Amino acid sequence: MILITAATGQIGRAIIDHLGDEPSVRALVRKPTKLGGVETAVGDFNHPDSLRSALNGVDTLFLAGRDNPDQVEQHTRVLDLARDAGVRRVVKLSAIGARADSPVALMRWHYAIEERLRTSEFEWTFLRPHLFMQNLLRLAGDVAEKGVIAAPMGTRAFPLVDTRDVSQAAAVVLRDPASHAGQAYALTGPQALNYHEVAAAIGQLVGKDVTYRTRSPQEFRGSLVDAGIPEWRAEDLADISAAYTDDDNEPADGLHALLGRPATSLKRFLADHRDRYESGLSRSHL
Repeated sequence: MILITAATGQIGRAIIDHLGDEPSVRALVRKPTKLGGVETAVGDFNHPDSLRSALNGVDTLFLAGRDNPDQVEQHTRVLDLARDAGVRRVVKLSAIGARADSPVALMRWHYAIEERLRTSEFEWTFLRPHLFMQNLLRLAGDVAEKGVIAAPMGTRAFPLVDTRDVSQAAAVVLRDPASHAGQAYALTGPQALNYHEVAAAIGQLVGKDVTYRTRSPQEFRGSLVDAGIPEWRAEDLADISAAYTDDDNEPADGLHALLGRPATSLKRFLADHRDRYESGLSRSHL
C-alpha cells in the first residue's frame, strides 16, 4: 500500500492521477474528498490517531505537506508513526537548496527532515525540484494589465521545472521504490533562464512587450506583509533567489533519468497555459 500525503495539492493530486491503475494507493486528505477513485483516509499531521489509521497496512509513504513553521515537528511525527506502523520506504518531496545554513527557512526545514530520514531505518528517496514554472501563472494578471512581471530574482538564471514533470517522476519512483532507495534526484527544467528571458518568452506568447522589473528583497517582503502574507513566508519568498548556489542553478538530468525524456521546456509550458496569460484571470500581489 502506498500512502500519498498532501494528496489534494498540485503535486499529490497529479501523482494520484498517474497511479490510477495501481490497486493499492491511499490518499491522506484533511476532509472527505473523492480523488480519482482511490481510497482516501481523513487525517491531519497534528492528530496522531488519524495518522495511525491512515498508515495501517502502508509499505511506502510519499511525504509532502503544506509549508509552515511547524513542518519539521509535523513530519517527524508522521515518520515516527510510520516507523511504528511498519512502513518500510519513504519518498520525500524536498527541494534543491535544502541546507542547514540556508537563508530560507523552508530549505532548512527540508534539510532537517532529510537528515531525520538519513539516520532512520527507512529506505528513502529524495525528490528535489527547483522553482516551479507554475509560480509564473500568478503573474498573468500583471502581464495582461501592465505588460510587466516583477519579482526579487535579480539577474541570475534558474532552471525552472514543471510540476507535471515532478509528479510524473514521483509516480515512477513510487511504482518501484526499492530501485530508487538511497537516491536524491535533482529535478530541473532543461535550461536556466533569467527573468528578463522569462518575460521575453511570455511576451512572445501573448504577442506584446512584457518586461521584467527587478524588486529588491526588502520591497518585495514589505509588499507581501502588507498583503497579509505571514512574515515567515514573506521572508522566504523575498530571499528565495539566495537559496540557490551556482551549481544548484545548473540544469540536472534527474527528470531524464526517471522519465526517459527531456524535461518540459518553458516554451512548452507557456504554450500549454496560453489561455491564462491571454485572459489575465490570475491576480496576485507578487
